Amino acid sequence: MSFVVTSVFFLILIVALLACLVIFSLRKGTSGIKIILFGLNLTLLGGILVVDPNSNLRGIEYLIALLGLIISAVGLGKSD
Repeated sequence: MSFVVTSVFFLILIVALLACLVIFSLRKGTSGIKIILFGLNLTLLGGILVVDPNSNLRGIEYLIALLGLIISAVGLGKSD
């Protein structure tokens, strides 16, 4: 039970940090291309973790890939 609580806490922390990173980069004036590339990197990382047979992250891999797609969509919507 303790492992699940710790995993959920770290997942929430990582998602919050990524959200803050994207928000600050949008405010700072980072180009949309860089945000799209960051989202694609996250999507690829999640995809690699999904196909790894030794990965036992209980579905977090899919959330990482989904978060990468969302960040890419945010970068796509930003006008340069």
